[in-house]
Amino acid sequence: MTTNIVNLNDFCRQDDLSTFREALKYCRENPHTTLIIPPGKYVIRDEAAVTLMNAAMNGEMGNNPQEHIFTHYFPYSRGLDFSGCKDITVEGYGAWILCDGWMEPVTLENCKDITIKGITIDYLRKPYSIGTVINEGEEFYDVSFDGKYPVNSNIPTPRIYAYSREKARFSDEGWDCDKKELVGSRTLRFYGEKPGVLKGERVCVWHSFHFRPAVFINEALNTSLFEVTIHSQPGMGIVGHRSENIHVKRLRIVPEAGEYMSTNTDATHFTSCKGELTFKDCQFEGHGDDAINVHNYYYNIKNNRGNTCEITVEDADAHAQVLDYPDVSDTLELVQIETLAPVREYKVVSVDNLKDQWKSKIVLDEALPDDSSQYYLINVTRLPELKFVGCHVRNHLARAVLIKTRNVLVEGCTFENSMGTAIHLAAEGGWHEGATSANVVIRNNRMLGCGHGNQGRIMGASGICVNIDAENTDTSDLHKNLLIENNIIQGENAAQGIYISSARDVTIRFNEISGCVEPVKVLNASNVIVTDNHIIYASL
Repeated sequence: MTTNIVNLNDFCRQDDLSTFREALKYCRENPHTTLIIPPGKYVIRDEAAVTLMNAAMNGEMGNNPQEHIFTHYFPYSRGLDFSGCKDITVEGYGAWILCDGWMEPVTLENCKDITIKGITIDYLRKPYSIGTVINEGEEFYDVSFDGKYPVNSNIPTPRIYAYSREKARFSDEGWDCDKKELVGSRTLRFYGEKPGVLKGERVCVWHSFHFRPAVFINEALNTSLFEVTIHSQPGMGIVGHRSENIHVKRLRIVPEAGEYMSTNTDATHFTSCKGELTFKDCQFEGHGDDAINVHNYYYNIKNNRGNTCEITVEDADAHAQVLDYPDVSDTLELVQIETLAPVREYKVVSVDNLKDQWKSKIVLDEALPDDSSQYYLINVTRLPELKFVGCHVRNHLARAVLIKTRNVLVEGCTFENSMGTAIHLAAEGGWHEGATSANVVIRNNRMLGCGHGNQGRIMGASGICVNIDAENTDTSDLHKNLLIENNIIQGENAAQGIYISSARDVTIRFNEISGCVEPVKVLNASNVIVTDNHIIYASL
């Protein structure tokens, strides 16, 4: 329990960043401290971060900066760095942290018992731009960008969407461009692909995909975020990795007032965590990918010598960009690559991490199969219990809730105009993300107009999709013990409301489904009970 209270104003103020660093140095040396951040705007400027941002925004890293800046152990700047802190509470209601330069604004690494309340994270120069199409021809269109978005002819544009003010959401289809040129002080001419007539439309342009998150939680125990707001980030909002017990309440990852966009990719993303992962009464809007994705990684097996082997994560987005590895005594599930079906379990006896080689040498309690190239290993000890309750997710790309963990409750949420399927239970071999789910309850939610776009709509489902991504999807019993009840699903001429495959012991009851050609579709599944649902078919 915190017993010591200090104020940010107690520390030197050469500039805002040095003031925070001095305050957090004090917190690191003095556990059981509450740090008060008075209301106001704080500009966090780091010269290396500014240099990185300028290089990306001037096109020096090509049209997709992710290829350069989202790599293993890429050097980056940190803003509020809580590394090594224990039993610290931050109260920052009314405190607006404005980043100048691309950085990781908040770092919670090797921490214990950290609580952050009330702060808002944003950027002086947003990592996106918004403008209006003022002119167009057959092969080009001109976008006049708002004055707060300085642009140049080399600025990266890896993703472009129109924003419908009538529907208050992104358009169904996004696009890229072949080339662009500056034809006015704030006007860019885009050449190439375009989705029909654009003149007069508002256009949203992302300038990056993945980079560092706004909040990074790594190797941390007992982290709580209360009433934190994230307005923008050239990457994800929150990434949690190899951490235990994360509690989030009344988080807002939403656009700043008057804006349409928030984080450039996922709002939140959690890998190899364990314990409790709870989200309650949170709001998500305008992010460029899923609202939440919870999973572990499928390890490739190398140099198998019986009960000794090397494991590595290949062909996957390593979202923390640090080595993923098991701990001694963790349980690893052996999984067939072709089907993602689990075969058996092993206990980890020892681990030797070789971070510079992006691999770990492990010893198991028993021998692996001789032909281990046909299998993955996945750490099922590090699958957190997820509760996503009372949250509101609207107008974003991809899916809202992406579940690859076990013991899950999604309850009392509203999913509105998610471009992809609202809730997706998956194991995705292509992304090397798993595992298959079990003991999942989805109830009392509303899913309105989801799956309307081209990004993240899975198997045509508007509301809920349960499936796997593998070479062979015929296995019927991979996801287990699912209850889907009392949800409202309103599709927009969707193929399905609920799609179930590769599952067993599924109950679908008391749901209200409309706007879907096939309200419930079941393939390659066993013991699926569909009963007492209210189906509303469109009138002719």
